Amino acid sequence: MLNIKNLSIWYKKEKNIIDNGNFSINSNCIIGLLGINGAGKTTLMNTISGIHTKFEAEEINSNGKEVSFSQDEFRRMRYTVFTDEQAFKYWTFAEYKNYIEKVYKKKMEKEYLQYLVEGFQFGDYQNQYIQNLSTGNKKKVFLIAGFALQLPLLILDEPLDGLDFAAAEFLYQLLPQHKKYGSVLMSSHIAESFERTCDKILLLNQGKLTTKMVSDNMDIRKDLKEWLHEGK
Repeated sequence: MLNIKNLSIWYKKEKNIIDNGNFSINSNCIIGLLGINGAGKTTLMNTISGIHTKFEAEEINSNGKEVSFSQDEFRRMRYTVFTDEQAFKYWTFAEYKNYIEKVYKKKMEKEYLQYLVEGFQFGDYQNQYIQNLSTGNKKKVFLIAGFALQLPLLILDEPLDGLDFAAAEFLYQLLPQHKKYGSVLMSSHIAESFERTCDKILLLNQGKLTTKMVSDNMDIRKDLKEWLHEGK
């Protein structure tokens, strides 16, 4: 679905955060983005989302076609749930939903949207201003919208942050269900989320990207130490 070759990302040109990284996102799969704090996970996601622009790549290919992260066609293929979204404070969920449908030129399926609202126990909050919602309910606004769009690429930066147990369990159910529509690139600091949902892991360590396949008997906590040692 997405193939990226020789990607370098920086804030200061003389020091790359990611140095000549190569990775692909297959169709209908879940990829966990794993790395220590400060490794550059959010910066990578922001780059793919068209927000961070200090990068270069030899090739960015989507479904056999050369694209750019800022291209409208590619933008409408993806949706990003950020760790701490501060926009749309004075909108309700209903207003945000209507806006997103116009931006993506796509109507959300009513039955699936209702399924998401009920699953996240968000029904009582749809008409409240986003700024007045709890941290967890703010996160649910963007998770519901992202899943409801049913896009080829859903990017989730620490999606479990702020969620209560019931919402986290529902999210674990949703992730494999989304493979019917597209793929997920997800970062998390919770090892369980990778073990329960991911098909493969993209390890970001000291500027290098390495792909690891996930197996049923994998122990992320144990393997992470070995992977980080490999990168030294």
